[in-house]
Amino acid sequence: MKDTEDAIPRLSRRDQRREELLTEIGTVTRDLLVAEGAPAVTMAAVAERLGVTPPALYRYVDGRSGLLDLACASVTRELATELVKYRETLGPDPLERALGVCRRFRQWSLDHREEFNLAFAHPAGRRVLLTASSATDDEVCAAELELAWVFEETLLRLWAARPFPVAPDDDLPPRLRDELRGYRDQLLAKAAHVGLDVGEPPIQAVAVLLEFWTRLYGLVSMEVFGHLAHAVGDAEPLFEAALADLARRVGG
Repeated sequence: MKDTEDAIPRLSRRDQRREELLTEIGTVTRDLLVAEGAPAVTMAAVAERLGVTPPALYRYVDGRSGLLDLACASVTRELATELVKYRETLGPDPLERALGVCRRFRQWSLDHREEFNLAFAHPAGRRVLLTASSATDDEVCAAELELAWVFEETLLRLWAARPFPVAPDDDLPPRLRDELRGYRDQLLAKAAHVGLDVGEPPIQAVAVLLEFWTRLYGLVSMEVFGHLAHAVGDAEPLFEAALADLARRVGG
């Protein structure tokens, strides 16, 4: 254990303080955004809440967009932490854990609409995430990858526990198959990094797992932004029907 700990890079006191300040800036910006709306987020307003001058704040962030980037990362990490903690309260059945995480994501999103908008509609949240290594210097991308892994790990454990029947990989359009093969390689690398053995799932299985997330996110985002109100006053039955359909797809 000592050898492992010695191998972990340690931040200097100065770097550690900087990380703490960046976290505090993100939290303060997020609180201001939720309380007073996006127009209230200015360098002067955040500096006042932090008890520093705006010029001092510029040493840590590049203007208002930098504030929103840090707030976006803060919210995204908070959501990831919330989902992981909730997942640990669920029973051992991997399908129930997957469905439970999906339900928790919806409830959090409805309870935190401003934060959802920041995490998923803020320009920083829409950056293309290629690999974990490409995002190590980007707070938002790193946070997005952490959140993505919550769902990816949950669904990979579902596959590892009960592999479900899928069509042959060759049935996929070639371009899609190539894209998903690369994504599968990323997933397997992440799984290996945390000691999770999932074998080598077919590309079709990865396609099903990706559909699980995209359908979930699509429904939740439409509900959060009010785009289902003209069709259904209560979107929960629609959401539960989608979960039931996805559960059937994975053998539930």
